[in-house]
Amino acid sequence: VERIRIFEKYDVPVDVYGIGSSLYHGRFDYTADIVKVNGQPMAKAGRQYNHNPRLREVSLR
Repeated sequence: VERIRIFEKYDVPVDVYGIGSSLYHGRFDYTADIVKVNGQPMAKAGRQYNHNPRLREVSLR
C-alpha cells in the first residue's frame, strides 16, 4: 500500500496496480499472472505459460 501512495503522490504514470492475493483471505489463493503479450513470452521470473485445454476464448460483446 505504501508504494502505491508514493506513486500517486508523485503522479507516476501507472496503468494498473497488481496486488496479488494480499487483499483477500479464504480457502484459495489464485492469481492471474500475465505470461504472454501478443503471443510473446512476457512472464516475471518463476512464471510461465501452461497450456490448459479447458480454457475457451470469450467474446465481451
